[in-house]
Order: sequence, then structure tokens, then C-alpha cells
Amino acid sequence: MGLPQCVLDAKEVDFGVPITGYLCCAEFHPPCVTGVVFSEAKGRFADGKTIRTSLVERVYELRGYQLCETYNGSRYVVCHWWYANGAIPEFNMLH
Repeated sequence: MGLPQCVLDAKEVDFGVPITGYLCCAEFHPPCVTGVVFSEAKGRFADGKTIRTSLVERVYELRGYQLCETYNGSRYVVCHWWYANGAIPEFNMLH
């Protein structure tokens, strides 16, 4: 499976921190985030697998992307949120 262009674009960015994976169609479900993962560095998930992260402890913006850090020490780059596809309204966005 080829990587989506949004993931390829995000992988070109030097975030200066280790990245665990890249999430597409991400959605916030407190206290976790779900999404379709790509390039998961720990080898737990195949590209295109829908995952639910562990407890999200911190969300911050870096170089134009939102990064989610989890209780387990993973760090995911959100390539795009589900609502950004027009699939749902922006009602559960992180602030």
C-alpha cells in the first residue's frame, strides 16, 4: 500500500523529536485519539490500520502539525482530522 500524500508531506518535516506514527482521519475520543495509522515506528500496526491511542497526555502544534503524546510515550503526528474531510462537523476539536 502506498502512503497517502498527506503522510508523505508530514514525513518530510523535521519535528526534532522521535515520531511513532502518522494519523489520518484522526478523531478525538477523550481521553484517546483514533485514526488510520501509517509508518508506525514500533512495528505494532500495519499501514492503514485503524487504531486507538493510549491516554493522550499532551497535544501541541509543531511546524504546522498537531502532535499527540500519549501516556505510553508514543508521539503521533496528525496529518488531518476526520472533520477536515467534511465527514463530520468540527465539534470535538482539541483546544
